[in-house]
Amino acid sequence: MRKGVFLLVYLLLWQGTVLADIYKYKDKQGVWQFTDKPVRSAETRRINPNKTVTLHRPAARDFAKQLSDKYQPESAVQQATLAVVTVKSQLGNGSGFFVSEDCYLITNKHVVRPAKGKGWEETQNKLNNSAKQFEHTRLKLLNEQKRLAVSKQKLDDFKRYLNQLSSVKQRAVAQREYAVYRERYQQDKLYLDDFLTRFNDNEQKFQRQRSDFNFSSSLANVTQVFELILKDNTRLQASLIKVSERDDLALLKVNACRSPFLTLATTGLSQGEVVHAIGSPLGLRDQVTKGTVTHISAKGIMTDAQILPGNSGGPLIDDKGSVVAVNTMKIAKGSVLNKGIGVSIHAIKIPDNFSSYLR
Repeated sequence: MRKGVFLLVYLLLWQGTVLADIYKYKDKQGVWQFTDKPVRSAETRRINPNKTVTLHRPAARDFAKQLSDKYQPESAVQQATLAVVTVKSQLGNGSGFFVSEDCYLITNKHVVRPAKGKGWEETQNKLNNSAKQFEHTRLKLLNEQKRLAVSKQKLDDFKRYLNQLSSVKQRAVAQREYAVYRERYQQDKLYLDDFLTRFNDNEQKFQRQRSDFNFSSSLANVTQVFELILKDNTRLQASLIKVSERDDLALLKVNACRSPFLTLATTGLSQGEVVHAIGSPLGLRDQVTKGTVTHISAKGIMTDAQILPGNSGGPLIDDKGSVVAVNTMKIAKGSVLNKGIGVSIHAIKIPDNFSSYLR
């Protein structure tokens, strides 16, 4: 009995050491994968089972050193600009900043999910208003076409009346009158035809723009990978890790890299304190504006430092280069380009939302 059990165990162990064929193949991202089953792929290769396979992970890119060596910052504010990036999305650009050495970064939720933000709603309202204007104009054109058709009918009736006149004198007077009516009709028709052509062209352009916007909005709701542009114009891909349910914040990450990063301020912020907003306003990358804290409330920090479209998601820092808030929006009368007050989210909201990732 003992011999039988020993033999069974021996066979099981011996079968577990059988050398199977190993294959490797490239996935859609160009990364080598390994399997013991053949995979239909032009890049599949069979590996000798007797040969040791060493897997090499790509070396982490040291962007902290790369940027520091190039710009050699001389102040805390200049040092802080190294950690700020431009974030490109389906519907526009925003800003963001690294908050850890292993390349986690913060931005606004409305930067990575613009189809759920105030800017998207404003654009959607403009498109809806334009659609209503086109519909209103089309109805006016239809009424004008009907009026012109009536004029043409009257002109034809007058022509038949003219041809029935027997008096040469009456016919001559009627012909002059007919010529005036005909000239007026032709001018109205030329104007209407020209207006209708331009209207149709503009409406087609509008429909294409609205279709493109709706398509981009759909993509913006599901996009998980975003392009980043560093201070030196290096372009990277960042994955969306988490979107806050409570605050206008989002967490992204770049794989296999070492980044310059900003620390969160540990001391309280005071009204009147000098602050700096860093970001990419109006498509102009790597911009710094200076101002003071005008008001502090539970809803956010207000400042007169210039915050413009594209600054969203960038840091608001103190003179020491520490993050006191995340730039979010601007309150201004009329256009956002006018002078106004910038609103930022308290930096404490970052660990409140993403503490499990930022340790």
